[in-house]
Amino acid sequence: MSHTNTDRPNVIWVFGDQHRAQALGCSGDPNVHTPNIDNLAAGGVNFNRALSGFPLCCPTRGSLLTGRYPHRCVPFPL
Repeated sequence: MSHTNTDRPNVIWVFGDQHRAQALGCSGDPNVHTPNIDNLAAGGVNFNRALSGFPLCCPTRGSLLTGRYPHRCVPFPL
């Protein structure tokens, strides 16, 4: 069975770096203006109960991209 591009969903994975997830208009923060991210959230899926496996961005990014534990995704011991 052959697949065409219309048989598969389009996936755009957006995750922020160096900010809290709550600091978005779509999350209810009245002090920020994030219209583009708000439009993406309104037209797609917003994972509002996701969490990070590590409090620093580099190990978390490495974990998301590789599927490995965050402490195994950095080139130096933490």
